[in-house]
Amino acid sequence: MRGRTRDIALLVTAVAVLLAAVVGGYAAVRARAAGSGAQQALAPVVMPSASGAASASPAPQFRRWTVGVARRPLTVYRRADTGSPVVARLSMRTAADYPTIVLVDTISSKGALVWYRIWAPVKPNGTQGWVREGDLAFYTTASRIVIDLSRRTLSVYIKDQLVRSFRVAVGQPSLPTPTGHFYITEKLRPPYPNGPYGVLALGTSAFQPRLSDWPGGGQVAIHGTNEPWLIGKAVSHGCVRMTNAAVKQVSSLVPTGSPVDIVK
Repeated sequence: MRGRTRDIALLVTAVAVLLAAVVGGYAAVRARAAGSGAQQALAPVVMPSASGAASASPAPQFRRWTVGVARRPLTVYRRADTGSPVVARLSMRTAADYPTIVLVDTISSKGALVWYRIWAPVKPNGTQGWVREGDLAFYTTASRIVIDLSRRTLSVYIKDQLVRSFRVAVGQPSLPTPTGHFYITEKLRPPYPNGPYGVLALGTSAFQPRLSDWPGGGQVAIHGTNEPWLIGKAVSHGCVRMTNAAVKQVSSLVPTGSPVDIVK
């Protein structure tokens, strides 16, 4: 009974923190990114059992990913042990003042403490590490993006069903769009909607490794453009360009934290 009471208390606390983030920080960011996911519905927090397995509720018949929102500055460890090397330290908000979002890979228990293995939005691409219980609030997403560089398409899947596909521009041969498993880290409205980033930019956890001196360390984004005639070509510095109308559609379908798989 004591363990059940603890689980309920954690669930209530996590949901309360996440709702506060939505009302506060998220509202400010979404005001800047009109049409960038305001329809996102919060999903119930899935608390792990004592064995580290998922809750006993019936599993959905489609893939669902757990997204973590930083409740405090995050220390990401190489192993599920505070004595192991630190992989990354993340503040509660990004450089663009968006709440720090991580994508959860696995959940594990070590003694009385639950640990979450996450993908961290840092270099090198694909960096993973462990975050302690209590550092994150959660929601889930059943949306994902698949970017095919050879076909130069971006496809949105929801509940494992293809919803929409769009033509995109990708990185030029000398600065290719990196391949791998990433996720949406933030949604921002560029200050100049008629500029090179268009009306909306979806930041990802990917980085173009040859652009370390760029703002954000060469972070790869999915964004609009003021040169729609270049869609379908390999012309960018690693980012994925879409028409302004298309990137707004993608944002309305894909919550922050959703996976982004980039393939050749």
